[in-house]
Amino acid sequence: MKAGWRILAAVLAAALGFSYADVAPHDPVSRCLVIGYDDFAVMPDTAPCSANNTEIMTALFLDFVPDMRTVVRRVNGPGTADALETLVRDTFSDARPGDTSYLYLSTHGVTWEEDGETRTALMISDGTNEETLEPARLRAVLDGIPGKKVLILDACHSGAVLDEFAGTDYLVLASCAAAEDSYFWFADNAEESGTGYFTTALESALRASHPDQIDPDGNGGISLGEIRDRIAALYGASQVQSSPENREQVIFRLPEERVTRERILGLTFDPVIREEDSLILPFHFEVAEETRLEYRIVPKTDGRWDFHHFATMPDRERTGTVRGLLSPGSKDRKIRISAENLGAEGEALLQIISLRGLHGQIPVLEGTWVISEQWSAVSDQ
Repeated sequence: MKAGWRILAAVLAAALGFSYADVAPHDPVSRCLVIGYDDFAVMPDTAPCSANNTEIMTALFLDFVPDMRTVVRRVNGPGTADALETLVRDTFSDARPGDTSYLYLSTHGVTWEEDGETRTALMISDGTNEETLEPARLRAVLDGIPGKKVLILDACHSGAVLDEFAGTDYLVLASCAAAEDSYFWFADNAEESGTGYFTTALESALRASHPDQIDPDGNGGISLGEIRDRIAALYGASQVQSSPENREQVIFRLPEERVTRERILGLTFDPVIREEDSLILPFHFEVAEETRLEYRIVPKTDGRWDFHHFATMPDRERTGTVRGLLSPGSKDRKIRISAENLGAEGEALLQIISLRGLHGQIPVLEGTWVISEQWSAVSDQ
């Protein structure tokens, strides 16, 4: 009987001009569009950070979204809002109810005042054309795509878009709050090295966290709330934002065999402690293989992290005659900084950096945290 109904349905579908496959139930699938902008006509260029961000995210989507069908990657284009809309529609043209469409953007975010209100936009550019893409326009094109949409943004002021994407069809993860900057990391003396702080933290959260850190309920699915909380625990440069408040919707899944690609695992920070005239930040991690490690202290000047002026020191551990060369195993560390060295704004950013390459010449950012007088507690030791 069921077979007869299927044949009848197919005949009726043919008569009406559409295929039975178009209306039959299907297993949900995911598709992804990853875009990074480094080459700008007016705004400062950021190469190679956004390009590297897109490589990181392409690998993460393929490794942590098991039903991912396609990942489309673009760098420095499209350069107009019209062309971007066309690319979005084409990428997700096969989406159906029940599917998930992921859109990742790495670019500049800008704000301005208009008619007494603060406006926010994302910058798109191919190096010649440069336009603003306001959240309402992006929402309009995404509204035409069936199914769930996951929007991940690494851009200044990206938290300002959350209200625009309210609704049951949208999940949003943004690198910073509406009034904050989002930062890029450039590696010294390594021409092709550089990423976004947020995107680096997202990669570390998925690849280098212990399962109980990234998936505390142990169900194998990583919800929007779980990934936001883990990124926030690794990343001090700005405040990660997410929407909606419903934290249970899964956007990533832990594979059975996770490829870490990391040397520093399970990084955690304790609260900052004040001890007389010093601030102390305790933190803990595991070393997967012999690794050189150093720490940088970046001051805040005029409300921004001053990455051009910093103090650096190797880790205290020695292997042979090399200070800063760590053997595998669990590590407990404390960074101490005098309150007077924090400067007028009372904050410094700790960067934890591993050194890779044949001669340890390529710095790789492993994690960041803010050491702040405001967030310190008096030690009872």
